[in-house]
Amino acid sequence: MQRSKTSPVNRFGSLATLFPSQAAFATKELLLAITGLCALALAAALLYPQPPKLSMDELEAMYGTPNSRFMELGGVRTHYMDEGSGPVIVIAHASFMNLRSWDAVVDDLTKKYRVIRLDFLTAGLTGREPNDRYSFDRNVELVDELTQKLGVQQFALVGTSSGGIVAFNYASRFPEKISRLILINSAGMPRNALTDPNRLRGNWLTRWWAKRYQTRDTVRDTLDINFIEPHEPPEWLVNMTFDMNRRQGLEEEGALLFANFRTGDPQQVLSKVQAPTLVAWGLDNQTVFHLEADVFSSWLSNAPNFVKKYPGLGHYAYIEEPAQFASDIDDFLSGRMDEHLMQRKCGI
Repeated sequence: MQRSKTSPVNRFGSLATLFPSQAAFATKELLLAITGLCALALAAALLYPQPPKLSMDELEAMYGTPNSRFMELGGVRTHYMDEGSGPVIVIAHASFMNLRSWDAVVDDLTKKYRVIRLDFLTAGLTGREPNDRYSFDRNVELVDELTQKLGVQQFALVGTSSGGIVAFNYASRFPEKISRLILINSAGMPRNALTDPNRLRGNWLTRWWAKRYQTRDTVRDTLDINFIEPHEPPEWLVNMTFDMNRRQGLEEEGALLFANFRTGDPQQVLSKVQAPTLVAWGLDNQTVFHLEADVFSSWLSNAPNFVKKYPGLGHYAYIEEPAQFASDIDDFLSGRMDEHLMQRKCGI
């Protein structure tokens, strides 16, 4: 005779009939556990009040500079800086960061270059997207709209981490506008549940706690993973990251951005890049493993490129050693690294 499937509720009911005392004990234990967790949550809320959210006006007063500029781009009040003179470099920052994370590198580069950098959606002092178009494609559009309005026809493009996604997609879509491309610890490779650097970690309780009660110390600990000894996250970065990531409304905007993210086919996208490309990587990167640099190089099949790996540096290598990266960016853009460029061909 074929056995019919029994729902978990019915199975529990059957067990409760056979073992009433054990079922009642399990139910009591479950209720006690739930009551204990609720009490813990209530105690946490009373003893450790949630850090206050900051308004955009407050953040602008704290982190705006005399060089801060704002431009409406398709309804988005976009924060950017346009400094120096000479050949143009546009910089695309990482997730959870903003354009100010590049201050030290830009201080050196503006001695010779005109450097344009902007805060992307959900970052820094850039405002809401009025149509909720939170996506990396929309950030690509912001780069194009901003450079057009600033009268820039061609430029070198630097992107790091998720900013690398914006950078190589822009270079693929508008190859005639990009003179040189630099990808530093770029995101954008296909991911699974185990290799996603933004995957959920811990259990629901620890995630709830970290989300609600994030402090400067927890931010410092998170950043510290990406800095390789003897480098440590500088205090200005810890404070800025802590403040910027508790902006009012950011949680909802960030959820939209990541819900809309699709890796797509990066191999196909990278194959359309034509500009000479430097793929720079922290050899000790704990977030995006350095072997991905070699995959980028292989998939840049129509762009002369080369890989440079930096021992002792991590995911935020340009913050760990800003003078080194300012010098290498200058060397690459000036052609002093061209002897290392190789054209790699691979099937698509």
